[in-house]
Amino acid sequence: MILWLASYPKSGNTWIRLLVTHYFSENKDLFENINKIDSFPNKKQFHQIIDENSLKAEPLKLFEYFVEAQKKINENKKLNILKTHNFGGSIRGNEFTNKENTCGLIYIVRDPRSVAVSYAYHANISFEDSVDLILNENRVTYDNTNIYPEARLSWNINFNSWLNTSYPKILVKYEQLKLNTFKEFKSVLLFLNKFTKFEINDQKINNVIEDCSLKNLINLENKIGFREKFSKVNFFRKGETEEWKRELSADLIKKIEKKFSSEMKDLGYL
Repeated sequence: MILWLASYPKSGNTWIRLLVTHYFSENKDLFENINKIDSFPNKKQFHQIIDENSLKAEPLKLFEYFVEAQKKINENKKLNILKTHNFGGSIRGNEFTNKENTCGLIYIVRDPRSVAVSYAYHANISFEDSVDLILNENRVTYDNTNIYPEARLSWNINFNSWLNTSYPKILVKYEQLKLNTFKEFKSVLLFLNKFTKFEINDQKINNVIEDCSLKNLINLENKIGFREKFSKVNFFRKGETEEWKRELSADLIKKIEKKFSSEMKDLGYL
């Protein structure tokens, strides 16, 4: 069965994946370990499921095959942890997943004002364009082949689509993860332990947190690079929680807060 690490982009999904994979691996190579949690959707998951030529003509047709691809992934009869930025609802009547393929999810959420700043640096676009993207209720992105789509939609639609599902779930706030990494990461491990039994050791948690500190990740990326880097700016940059106060104009802040006021109030961001 699949357990999803779901989030909007630049919300801390990569940090969670690094922590989880490092905890379960004897390999000390952090950036190699993270590859053990695959992204969905991607090309290899749809091999022999859909003809790529038909996707070139109509990329959104891929959504019709999400459940079939997940069924194929689950043929290994294991717990399959997958990362996604896709929203958790349906496209053209096709559900993202179902109870036959999904056992639970971890949703990582971050203040959308911080998301806008972080994504602007990540994608090398203006703050205005970044804000427009997180407000876009029809936002669909593509992989580097421009063939395989991911329906991210707006920040609030993405958030609500996953939180409103009936699957067992845990919500991780990026800000709390940064404030008390030990507590939040241990809660993630306790949740995972419901699906696959393993030892939870406090000292090991502390060691993993130290290895995956932002300082170490920045140094490692400077040394060997990181495959998820999208522009000239490093993927691991600052990881701040209130950078938006310095970077975003009052108009952009107001635009985000007006659109997402309900969710931001519920999450304590307003």
